[in-house]
Amino acid sequence: MNSTAVKILSGNLAIFLALLLSLISGCSDSADSGEIEIASTCTPGDVLLGATPPAPEAVCSIPPGPVASLIETTASQQQSLTEQRRAQLLDPARITVVTCGTGSPIPSARAQSCLAVFVNGQFLLFDAGDRAQNSMEDLNLPVADIDAVFLTHFHSDHIADLGEVMSRSWILGREQPLTVYGGHETEQVVSGFNVAYAADDAYRVAHHGEDLFPAVRAATAVVISEPDPHGSLVYEADEVRVLAYPVDHSPVGSALGYRVEYAGRVVAISGDTVDTPALRTLASNADVLVSEVMNKAIISDFECAFGQLPNPRLERIFRDIRTYHIDVAELAQLAKDAEVATLVMTHLVPSVDAPAQLDLFFRQPASAVYNGTLIVAEDGTEVVLSLP
Repeated sequence: MNSTAVKILSGNLAIFLALLLSLISGCSDSADSGEIEIASTCTPGDVLLGATPPAPEAVCSIPPGPVASLIETTASQQQSLTEQRRAQLLDPARITVVTCGTGSPIPSARAQSCLAVFVNGQFLLFDAGDRAQNSMEDLNLPVADIDAVFLTHFHSDHIADLGEVMSRSWILGREQPLTVYGGHETEQVVSGFNVAYAADDAYRVAHHGEDLFPAVRAATAVVISEPDPHGSLVYEADEVRVLAYPVDHSPVGSALGYRVEYAGRVVAISGDTVDTPALRTLASNADVLVSEVMNKAIISDFECAFGQLPNPRLERIFRDIRTYHIDVAELAQLAKDAEVATLVMTHLVPSVDAPAQLDLFFRQPASAVYNGTLIVAEDGTEVVLSLP
């Protein structure tokens, strides 16, 4: 696997010092670097620990008994599959995009927002909504290899499982520090998860030892302030570049989209937004645009139905949410205008699973406008880009 040291424009030394301080003290000092800032992300110091019980080794029979033998065979097969999957996804000769969560706040069988981008041996994760971690493990993604997390904004369906991503990647073997990038509230969110999981961290280290659980579970926040509408470079490692763009999810004030660039290939991620000039710049000539989408006509039907019940609370909610998402026809036109090669629709609103509904609500209206490759994503959908 290639080196995954984070290189941020004009901020390498600040990041190194911040991470070093975080490992020593559990906190990182603010370090401003233009459009990004290494934020203070402290963890509490006092955790009540009891005596760690001794762990005598099991007495293993030779040859192994039937249960042990079955466990060994099953585990060996799974380990082999996991190693093959990891090698495939971290293969530097291709880029793989995996939709690990395609749902929205509307309850469904889908995990909430989660997108994995594997590029030049790096694992970049975009958002971590409810059940994102379970979804990644079900998909056999190498979560211990996550190099960085990028948050588009801070609605719960985009961050609810961030604590589990931080914790489980560490429990499963992550040894490198984890950096979380996002807008103004990133420090608050990351600090909150660091605090919430601090006791759990201490228990595991005390029980299993620092050789199995090195002190890298807590994450460091990098705040992206006022990115340029034409893109601001926020991450650069081994020729992989991630640019952040402002998008419009008002009243959310720090919503972001991202553009991943490597070896002439582009993966664009919309975040939640309406159609804006910055979104069009973000999507321009992308090999893959992964975008949220709403069928506003169907959501209007929801509003009308709840108005007739009457259910004024849900009527109002379904009216309001139409103001800060992109409609399926608008998205199709944007992808056509931006000359996007492959459009991947995710964060589906409404979140449906029946093929007939997916076709009627999303595929048909989009394909009437956009003539590129169109994918209405499910959890686990993969798009592979070969490199030139």
